[in-house]
Amino acid sequence: MTAIEATDVKELEDLDEQDVPKAEWLSFKLAGLDYAVDILRVQEIRVWQASTRIPYSPAYVNGLINLRGAIVPIVDLRLRLGLDYRDYDAETVTLIMDVVLNEGNKTIGIVVDAISEVIQTDTDNAQLSADFDLTIDQAYVSGIADDGEKMVILLNVDTLLDLDI
Repeated sequence: MTAIEATDVKELEDLDEQDVPKAEWLSFKLAGLDYAVDILRVQEIRVWQASTRIPYSPAYVNGLINLRGAIVPIVDLRLRLGLDYRDYDAETVTLIMDVVLNEGNKTIGIVVDAISEVIQTDTDNAQLSADFDLTIDQAYVSGIADDGEKMVILLNVDTLLDLDI
């Protein structure tokens, strides 16, 4: 292959990489595992604050907070996924999420152990197979991505935060 042909091949590879749609995900830790949510759904990242408990609500619904005049339910993501409870500490944060439900868009907060980083994936990188033995319901999972250093479980916030299921 000549130098010109090698350059042409490299340019084609670069174009192919640009054509692949990329998505950004905000990754975080829960019980030592890496999870992520679509960054476009994250409205705000807040330090942990106490919420007002709702009587007779499921255990994973931590309570309600007043967010600039809007009442926002807060979900402990560990409990929602069936993981063990952990006391909140200085790294615990609440992600304020925009969730699309049958009745329309809703703002819901999720409590996570710690924020990690923003990762990028493409459709070739995010995969889900029935062969994966996840400890959580696969309806809550969009896929599993390899960010080069670790595997990250990509969560579907619409099904995960549909509190009627």
